[in-house]
Amino acid sequence: MVKRTRTAVVATALAGGALLLAGCGGQAATNSAATPETPGTDAATSTAAGAGDHASGTHDDISASNCAAEDFEITLQPQPNGGVFLLEMKNTSEKSCEIGGWVDLTPLNMANQPTDAEGERLDHPGPPQDITLEPGRSAFSGVKVELSGQGDPDAQVASGFTAAPSDMAGEVNVDVKDLDGGDSPVELPIKSFQVGTLQPSPQGVVAF
Repeated sequence: MVKRTRTAVVATALAGGALLLAGCGGQAATNSAATPETPGTDAATSTAAGAGDHASGTHDDISASNCAAEDFEITLQPQPNGGVFLLEMKNTSEKSCEIGGWVDLTPLNMANQPTDAEGERLDHPGPPQDITLEPGRSAFSGVKVELSGQGDPDAQVASGFTAAPSDMAGEVNVDVKDLDGGDSPVELPIKSFQVGTLQPSPQGVVAF
């Protein structure tokens, strides 16, 4: 059973590229976010430039990871260009983990129930890579969110997320940050969202 972290109510709106916070409630929903079919196994094996002390090394295609979701800390950091988040997947275990593909996100409402906001996987900024992630290091991807309009009766408000990395067992709660990197609670009226491929460097992943 996934251990739920504290979920606080957060109102999030994007105006002029800024993230605005205000308290409001969300509606319960029962459908989970869609996870479109994963592309083929011709994953890229080149190491991205500028990886620095983040993810290191690549290898042949993998069909399943030797690690589980609970071996990682996953955070979402909003970017100034509204509606875009940087996803960081940090290896908090004491072993090297084989990762690749995407992190499937499920938005949750105030009752910790999945909303029906539809998610889509993108080959952005490039095709999937097979990455060996050493302990303490991170891989990155971009997340682009389409927000519901103000007063939209079909709006599904997310006050948290769970994350299930590709080819791994389990899921973990996502730590959603504010623009300053703090832990302010967040509430997003999500209509749909897109998730890019995991990369060994944050370079280019949020340039949708």
